[in-house]
Amino acid sequence: MADTDERKPGAAPSRPARGAWVPLGAATAVIVLLVTVWPLLNAILPGTEDVRAGQTRRISAEGGYEAALTFDRGGWALHPDASAADRTYLFTRGPVELTVRSVVPLEETRPSAADLWHGLGRIVRTDDPAAHLGDPEPVAADDGTPGLTGSLHGAEEGAAAVYPSPDGVFAVEMVLAGPDATSSDLAAVADVLRSVTFTEKGSA
Repeated sequence: MADTDERKPGAAPSRPARGAWVPLGAATAVIVLLVTVWPLLNAILPGTEDVRAGQTRRISAEGGYEAALTFDRGGWALHPDASAADRTYLFTRGPVELTVRSVVPLEETRPSAADLWHGLGRIVRTDDPAAHLGDPEPVAADDGTPGLTGSLHGAEEGAAAVYPSPDGVFAVEMVLAGPDATSSDLAAVADVLRSVTFTEKGSA
């Protein structure tokens, strides 16, 4: 005998048990979280970290020395997602981008500043095959550390500098550029390329 619906004609359909609503409610809550709360969190949590005027940041520590960079001018910002502690840092100030790298040569014989300059030239070509560095000139950092500096040419115009640590264990390499940066923008903050200081570990 076929099953028959014993409800009276016109009666309201039966509602699902209370427990059936629990999974649906949980799924709805997740959707609300993803659609509303997550974008709010992205808006609240900054993608950059402000760098105060006069603030000093450690760049690397290898061998017997630590290297730090001082930002005399305000307006700089650190991009944590594009940085790796004691290795690579990306800072921006308006249209200007400052990339700072700490490199540890693998050769047993410590490379000269000229060797490091040529190595930096190879690095910049990984991002832009047409990029090349101009002939380097001697430069002294604010603490007197000798290095080399020169111009950057390619898709972006800019400047670069390299400073070997006093014990030759590592070097700090910097590139100042930016796809929308003008020569005036770069000149306004070029002093950051000389703001490297090397300090002996354990010194006061």
